[in-house]
Amino acid sequence: MDISRLLPANHVLVNLDCTTRHEAIAQLIKPLIDTGIITDEDEFALDVENREQQITTVIGSGVALPHARTKGASRLGLTVGLMAEGKTLNFSEDPEVEPVNLIFMLAIPAFAPASHLPLLQHIAKFVRYEKKVAKLLKSKTPAAAAKYLISFNSK
Repeated sequence: MDISRLLPANHVLVNLDCTTRHEAIAQLIKPLIDTGIITDEDEFALDVENREQQITTVIGSGVALPHARTKGASRLGLTVGLMAEGKTLNFSEDPEVEPVNLIFMLAIPAFAPASHLPLLQHIAKFVRYEKKVAKLLKSKTPAAAAKYLISFNSK
């Protein structure tokens, strides 16, 4: 899948420094607002939180995939957050769920409820390669991280 349209460099946050899931979500929403993908910040944040309350989006190996279908999205959107080196975030309220250091947040427009499925599949294929995730987490700039993710061929 070609994710270049979904992942301009300004949609990647490196050295994400937050202490709560709420802070991480707020920081990851900002690029989507700035590019007009999210038209209602509060609605989308609430939709993501509600989705997270249903069941955690932490998929293991230090990765979370928060996402929500929302009327506040004009099209499919993606932001990526890389935690600051050596830092992790307890993304789930369940103490048995491991902390994360990599977050892929998806905004799914309500009018296209399945539009995210190929993207989720692409991300799932990427994160199963521990060495690729480790290399991504070492990215020093948003541009370098975006380029690395875009170069991944999931076929």
